[in-house]
Order: sequence, then C-alpha cells, then structure tokens
Amino acid sequence: MVMFNNIPGNMLVPFWYAEINSGGTPFQGNARVVLVGQKLAAGTAADGTVIGPIQNEREADAFFGVGSMLSQMFRIARRNAPFQPLWALPLADPAGAPAAGSLTFTAPGITGAAILWVMGRRIVFQVNAADTASAVCVKARNAINAANLPVVAAQDGTTPGKCNVTARHVGALGNGLEVTFATDESNILNGTNTTVVALTGGNGVPDLVTPLASLGDQEYDFIAGPYSDSNSLNAIRDFLDDSAGRWSPVQQLYGHYFSAQVGTLSGLVTFGDGRNDQHATVIGTQRSPTPEWEWAAAMAGKASAHLSDAPEVSRPLQTLVLDGVMPPRDRGVWWDIVDRQALYADGIAGYKVRSDGLVAIDRLVTTYQKTAAGVGDATFRDVETMFQLMFVVRYFRTAVSNRHSRQALADDNPFNLPEIATPKSVRNTLVHAYNDLVALGVLEKSDLFSQYVVVERDPNDANRLNAFLPVDVVNQLRVFAANITAFLQYQTPSGGSAVA
Repeated sequence: MVMFNNIPGNMLVPFWYAEINSGGTPFQGNARVVLVGQKLAAGTAADGTVIGPIQNEREADAFFGVGSMLSQMFRIARRNAPFQPLWALPLADPAGAPAAGSLTFTAPGITGAAILWVMGRRIVFQVNAADTASAVCVKARNAINAANLPVVAAQDGTTPGKCNVTARHVGALGNGLEVTFATDESNILNGTNTTVVALTGGNGVPDLVTPLASLGDQEYDFIAGPYSDSNSLNAIRDFLDDSAGRWSPVQQLYGHYFSAQVGTLSGLVTFGDGRNDQHATVIGTQRSPTPEWEWAAAMAGKASAHLSDAPEVSRPLQTLVLDGVMPPRDRGVWWDIVDRQALYADGIAGYKVRSDGLVAIDRLVTTYQKTAAGVGDATFRDVETMFQLMFVVRYFRTAVSNRHSRQALADDNPFNLPEIATPKSVRNTLVHAYNDLVALGVLEKSDLFSQYVVVERDPNDANRLNAFLPVDVVNQLRVFAANITAFLQYQTPSGGSAVA
C-alpha cells in the first residue's frame, strides 16, 4: 500500500497529482565549537550570550575587544580547525584583580635589537646607544602594546625606567603570564640591564552556571574554556550531566569540555585523582609561554577537526600537533614517559614535545576513572570514545526517525503496511544501522549485536518501544609491545622448525 502525506484519498478531479517528500539521509557529523572566555568592555558582544559563527579575526576583535582572551582563543582555534564553525560564549571579568608585573631597564649604552618574549610572541624593538632607561621603557611599552595581547604595558609614574605590565583581564589566570627577555639569541637586553618581576596578584574566576545555560538547546559538541578550578569543573559537570544535563535522555544535546591546568606533576596528579567526569578533559602542563586559554582552544579546535565525522572519529588523536602552542621553556619540566603514565592514570591529559619543538597530543583522557560504585573503570577513559558514542546515538536516532517517525505500532504487520511499525521492523532498522556503523569504522562485531539486540513493547505503555543496544566501539591502537629475542644462531633440531 502506498501512503501519502499531503494527497487526500477522495480526489475526484482528474488527473496528475504528485507530492515530494524526503526519504531521509544518514547522519553526518557537523559539530560546533564554542569558546568560553572573557571579553573586554570594548567588545560589542553581549556578556553571557552565545554568538557566532565568527568568520574572521576582525569580527573576533570587534565582538570581544582587541587583545582580549576570547579574541586570542578564536585565533588559535582557527589555526587548529580551519573549516569548523566557531562560536563563542563571552564572559565579563569577575570580581577580583588583574595580575601585574614589570620590566625595569637601565640604559644598555650600546645600539642593537632588544628582544622580548610576551605570551609566546617574539617582540623586537631597536635600542640606540644614547637611549636612557626611560627611552628604553617607552620603546618596550609601545612594542608590547602594539602586539595586541591580553596584557597592557605602561611607564611607571615614579621610576621612568620601569615598565609596568598588567593583564587586561581580571582573574587568577593572569598569574605567571610570560613577560621576559630572550636569552636564546643575541639580545641587547640581559640580566644586567633588565629586571623582570613576574605577573602575580590576579584573583577571581567567572561563574559559569548562568552563561552555560544561555547555550539553550543548540548542540555544541566541543566546549573550550581555560577554567579548570573545582567550581568551574563542577558547573561543567552538572551542565553535561547524564541524568539531567546535556547528556541526559531528555536533552540529548551532548558535548565535551576541553580545558587546561598549569601545575607540577604531583599537583596535577592530586587534582586529577579528585575528579571523575567523562565529559571533561583537562590537559596538564608546567608553565609555558602559551596561556591556559590558548591551550584549551587549540585542543578543542584540533579535536573538532578530527572527531566530528566517521571514520576519523575512531582514530586516536596522538601525534597531532597543537598549532600555536609552545612547550615550557625549561626542558627539564617537559613530561617524560613516567610523568605521562602518572597523568593518564589519574585523569589528566598530556602531550609530547617533538624534536622540532612542536607540541603534539599524546593522549587526551577524560577525568573519568571509576564507576558510581567506586570501582575502577576504563570505559570512558579516552575522549575518542565519547565522540564515537555521540556519533553512534545520533546515527541510530536518525535511522529510526527516518524510517519510523510517523508510523503506527503493532505486534505484527502481516500485510506489510508501510504505516505500521513492529518490534521486528524497528529491530531490523537498528541492525542495518549498526552494519552501516561497522562499515564506517565506528563499531565492530555486528554479528553479536544482531544476536543480543532487544526491541520490545513496553508492558505498561502500548505506544512505547524499549530497546537494548549493546554497542562495541572500535578501539584505538595505543600500545604496541614486541618481545625481540636475540640469538647468535638459531638451533634447528632434526624435527625441522627453528627453535631456541
């Protein structure tokens, strides 16, 4: 029997009538990235209201203010995700104080290039032999401010040779931002004529609860933010929660939070051991020129470029370079293999520094480590698994919706009426969808799924079907172990094959 959505069955006027309907298409990933960070008062975007997609750096500067945290997040996210749609959730500065430090100069007395490093940016200006300490300070101030970074420089009102450097944003994230002179190349500035006071004294963290709620019912799979303190991560946990948040059966919006934290190995391990959330990934590092907000944006951008669609969603992110991210200047605090083992065991993600100095993802774990009963569990350890599950549930949802969204429900359909769904027909749809996901490299063992999948009518609601879908996600090749046994000469017994 042929069914129609718009042509009535009682038409008497001849002749030809045709309606056009969609047959539905399989699910395809088109994930959004939302960057959560602070804006400046000069930015035109409304505080706490999502905006996007943002097209270019000019728009980012206009929305969030030139030199703002969020403008810098957009730049590095775009470097790592050239084609992904980027949105932003701008936050006003919290109550508190900005971090502040200084550079105090004496006159070098010679002519040459002065080189500063500010937040990983190489800043160069010319110093002349006749320049006073005040003149050097003014040149440094102008060069720093021209870079449009989230710090601002000003000549001290009391000490003319002193250049005060202050974070543009209020908050604890400003503490430790890199402002120093270059030591790895020829430089007029050195420890005898330049005194560096690190940025300290910043305090305050934005409250994420209300701004996150403004994301509404739009899907944002990749959420990047530099806020990795316990209060912020608790807000993210509740926002993405399986029972009442975006991963709940009611919302079905999903998403994952990418953040960064600076600390010692022991401090990071202790912090990670106190978390247990499969919807958050925190990459750990000792202090580097790159601030936490750029680590987070780079990580989310790179992940979005690779975990949005199949079969790429199943491939591990290891070895992918975080473009624009710099490692700690002190090679002694680069994570070695023992460090990374400790980090991953306690829910902190990590990276490797390549021989060319580039930072590459090693393993992006979530903070999940135990079941609700406190039993160790590796099911949701890796971020790739979480995005595979997002893809799987959306693929199943699309397949069932395309085939059965406007059907009646019966136990049997002996005349194969297209308007009727049965537990068997829905089960067949699910099996076909599972086979598709196997072909896409997302799931495996379709024969076992066919054996164990259950679709049945609810005993208390005649209009409802219940299904048990045991999915087996494709894993990532993480470790290759080889036993290489050396012999001076194989011994071949009379029986034939070579043995030791």
